[in-house]
Amino acid sequence: MLKLENVTLLYAPNRGIQEASLSVEPGEVIGVVGGNGVGKSTLLGLIAAALVPQYGRVTLSLAGIGGRVRRLQSDIGIGYRRHVGYLTESAPVYGELTVKHYLAFRARLHGVGLFRLRRRLNEAMLRCGLQPHKKELLGRLSLGLQRRVALAEALLSAPAVLVLDDPFVGIDAAQRSTIANVIREVSTRSHVFISGHDPLLLKACCTRFVLIENARIVADDLDADTAMNRLLPEPLRKETEA
Repeated sequence: MLKLENVTLLYAPNRGIQEASLSVEPGEVIGVVGGNGVGKSTLLGLIAAALVPQYGRVTLSLAGIGGRVRRLQSDIGIGYRRHVGYLTESAPVYGELTVKHYLAFRARLHGVGLFRLRRRLNEAMLRCGLQPHKKELLGRLSLGLQRRVALAEALLSAPAVLVLDDPFVGIDAAQRSTIANVIREVSTRSHVFISGHDPLLLKACCTRFVLIENARIVADDLDADTAMNRLLPEPLRKETEA
């Protein structure tokens, strides 16, 4: 289980995230939705341990040897981070490396041992449709292909927590269903969090939705239709309800 308890990180009044509490089981795909600037990326960064909360804590509970439970806290040591895959909004890459060499380099940074390296690389590239491009330089790839490389990187460590900040941006229509299938497959063993701007793609992937307004979680168990309706502008919402 992944648990957030009163997690707070504010940059200014109503900017960031405040007193966020949430419990997520493995197998859930959580859509994080809300307007621009309400705190979605801040919440995802905290879950990914890329940001440190001012207050509260993020805890990941994992089954250990002999049935014992290990509890890892996001702001203490690197134990938590080793179990996180994170696709950021910008997804930086090294343009002078080939796809395969870049992913191998990142896998080693994620702590993937040499024994597992080849299998993890092949699995990630196959899932993201990158096998035909493995010898190409990243700097010569399209934005969509670079995003797929960044997604493959997020999958390398077989993460218990997968955080995807707008994973479909720059991805052509033919590849979006493939990426959605990858997300559903990974969710069978991971806690998955997704933000994005395409309601239909989010609806196809997510099991429930968290709605953020003014830096606070105002609902954490919305179904797809309710979440999408809450995001509509007021005139369209009234028209839909009528």
